[in-house]
Amino acid sequence: MSIATMARRFAGVWSLVLGLTFVGGCGAQDRSRVEQASQDNVSLKAQLSDLTQERDALKKELADATRSRDQYQKQLTEANDAAKGMQKMMGDQRTRGDATQIGLKTELEKAKAEIEAAKKGQADAEQTAIRLKAAEDAVTAARAKAVDAEKAASTASDRVTQLSAQNDALKAKLDGMTAELAKKSAAAPADLNK
Repeated sequence: MSIATMARRFAGVWSLVLGLTFVGGCGAQDRSRVEQASQDNVSLKAQLSDLTQERDALKKELADATRSRDQYQKQLTEANDAAKGMQKMMGDQRTRGDATQIGLKTELEKAKAEIEAAKKGQADAEQTAIRLKAAEDAVTAARAKAVDAEKAASTASDRVTQLSAQNDALKAKLDGMTAELAKKSAAAPADLNK
């Protein structure tokens, strides 16, 4: 029942009581009824005021909960986007790492062939050994970068999981508050009709 309907009902009851008082005379019994109706009217107005305050407080709580939920959903979306970016970056890093390894393997094969050819001269052999060491260092560096990229992706995935859990908890809280508000709103009109 809306507040306007309740106000009209109060006004109608009050008008009826006043009308009966004037039509029926001002006997003691009528005065008693008028006083009782007046007390009932005051009591109903107090109940209406309490219910209105409670409804306003629940609306404020719902708005706060909705705002928090929207904020967490935004954070979750941002975290998901960051995780997708990290996954893409990790995939790109793997592709580059694979290409580098293939290139380095090719380079290593060339270096081995050069070593065989360089057995003729000491100077050529030293130069080939330096190239081989550089290629191995590049492979090690590429592997280290791939490990770092996997760690970063794992951290982002953990953050996404954490934000999802927080989002689910907020949704459950919001659903509980919404159900409680609906229950209170449904119960309020029954109390006012008594």
